[in-house]
Amino acid sequence: MYTDTLVPNSKSQEPNLHVPLIAHPLRFLVRATTPIRFHGFKGSALRGALTTSLRRTFCPEWRAAQTDPLHQSLCPVCQLLSFEGDDETSGDLRRPYTIEPPLSAPDETAPGECFSFGLTLYGDKLAYLPYLILAVQGMGELGVGQKGVDDADPSSHGRVARGKFHLEAIDALNPLSDEQVAMLRPGEQMVRTATAAVTHAHVQQATAEWADRLAARGNRLTIQFHTPTRIIQREQTLKQPDFFPLIKQVALRILDLCAQHAEGRPTVDGEPLVLKRDLYPFADTVQLVADATRWWDVKGYSSRLERAQVLGGFVGQATYQAPDWRPLLPWLLWGTLTHVGKNAVKGCGIFDLQPLA
Repeated sequence: MYTDTLVPNSKSQEPNLHVPLIAHPLRFLVRATTPIRFHGFKGSALRGALTTSLRRTFCPEWRAAQTDPLHQSLCPVCQLLSFEGDDETSGDLRRPYTIEPPLSAPDETAPGECFSFGLTLYGDKLAYLPYLILAVQGMGELGVGQKGVDDADPSSHGRVARGKFHLEAIDALNPLSDEQVAMLRPGEQMVRTATAAVTHAHVQQATAEWADRLAARGNRLTIQFHTPTRIIQREQTLKQPDFFPLIKQVALRILDLCAQHAEGRPTVDGEPLVLKRDLYPFADTVQLVADATRWWDVKGYSSRLERAQVLGGFVGQATYQAPDWRPLLPWLLWGTLTHVGKNAVKGCGIFDLQPLA
């Protein structure tokens, strides 16, 4: 919690916040061609399959333990997967994409059955879109999920392999405007490059609508945490969804994405954003009034670190109350697109907003 004596001034009551970020949410519909078996949390397996497909398809040095700086500066796959800052890069290094694993699909998918997952590209990295689309197609050929034997296919001869799929359709989605663009329809071969980009103008419009909706419901807001949300505060893992550290991590992630992959950091009234002035005093007014979250222990594997990785975090619902949500809603709405907390790139920290009925 921010404990300074600074309070919001009259200027910051109606701040003109500008976040120079663009998000390109995509949804991929795939049809299993062999049995696909996932663990309970599917994001780690999907991201692992995506990175494997990208490296093997497009990076000539994918087998190398280390690549030289010249190759990294020229290779689009290395830029996408192994983004490295320079001396002028501030904040934590953020990958310019995230995976959105299926939230309701069963852990096992039989041949012929379909499931969908999402991928969001951030900032000025739209040039990577063709690589990502071809990589998803390659994921289906290389396999995804746990290794197993396809007992229904005699030609497999008992070979152990990951489940395979065929890419059926791609949609570009703007969840704030409900715009949907079909990039690839079932049966088609040609992918359209048009997307349904989310900009700060969409966030501003949604902020006004949400503010009115919440004011009519006692300014109570419920956040649904769909995937493990792991927030670190003072080197300790947060076990409950306290609002201040949550919104702080949302804002820091957005600031870093803007600085590293967009047009620079956010501004307020044309001046550089100051979190201690423009966000923290408002965050301090929010109360956690109901906590129905639980801890979901999840483990994964990091090929980059070559070791097991703890992904666990809280999931479920938490309800908050604030005198005025308007200064906070833009950050929360952006957060529904960027995720929050550790391992966001793998699909952790997905949440959405729900007005109290």
